[in-house]
Amino acid sequence: MTLLEKIVNELASAPEPLLLQVLDFIQVHKTTSATLSDSENYPRIPGLYQGQIWMSEDFNDPLPDEFWLGED
Repeated sequence: MTLLEKIVNELASAPEPLLLQVLDFIQVHKTTSATLSDSENYPRIPGLYQGQIWMSEDFNDPLPDEFWLGED
């Protein structure tokens, strides 16, 4: 049995709300993958957004215990 046949068999007994979610999932991911494949055709330009973001000096410093323990 092929993968497609297995999927069809599973969907045949699925409730309609789940089928709607599956349909939405497929449509969104088809659109997303088409967009990603289109963007792969453009060359990457190093340094294009240089200076557009910043990182604080203490970025790599350990976080305080209050952060991990959820204390204020």
